[in-house]
Amino acid sequence: MKYSISVFILFLALLSVNVFSQNKKEVKKFKIKSSTTIVSESIDGKEKTRTDSYQKFDKSGNILEEFEYNKDGSFKKKESHKYNKNNDNTEDVIFDEKGNVQKKTVTEYNINKDKISETVYDEKGKVIEKTQFGYNLKGYRSYEITTDEKGKMIKKSIYAYDKNGLKTEKKTTDANGEIIAVKKYNYEY
Repeated sequence: MKYSISVFILFLALLSVNVFSQNKKEVKKFKIKSSTTIVSESIDGKEKTRTDSYQKFDKSGNILEEFEYNKDGSFKKKESHKYNKNNDNTEDVIFDEKGNVQKKTVTEYNINKDKISETVYDEKGKVIEKTQFGYNLKGYRSYEITTDEKGKMIKKSIYAYDKNGLKTEKKTTDANGEIIAVKKYNYEY
């Protein structure tokens, strides 16, 4: 009996992950308006069912709202998202369990649809940090500069590319120019 309940719970978990993980193309193709993930568990021999998460989509398949719930079924957090006419994500807001804004991120794009800045605000609407993105003449991201609420640089990342335009390195330094991290990208042809 325990085996069949375990198999059933595993089946429901896999089913809910499959529905929850629909990609943007599938959401748009099937005109999915929302997705709810429900979990059924056997606790102390009794089956308990709860909502795990909920997503609401627009006509383009973008996620407009996301809700997460705790294991006891109580509300955990909400995220809302806004998009521009090119379906670029322009605003993300994270709310706490009481519905208060915890963090808001606003993203701006240039005419080439490249991300040029990302500003993060706290619950009171005060800037926490801002990241600006720069591009080279070929349109490849060449740098990222992150500043604090006063405009003082926190970190800087520089990108390098090979002759084919493939990213080969991302070097990140702190405000003093000290290396924080170096990522190298290798490709096999």
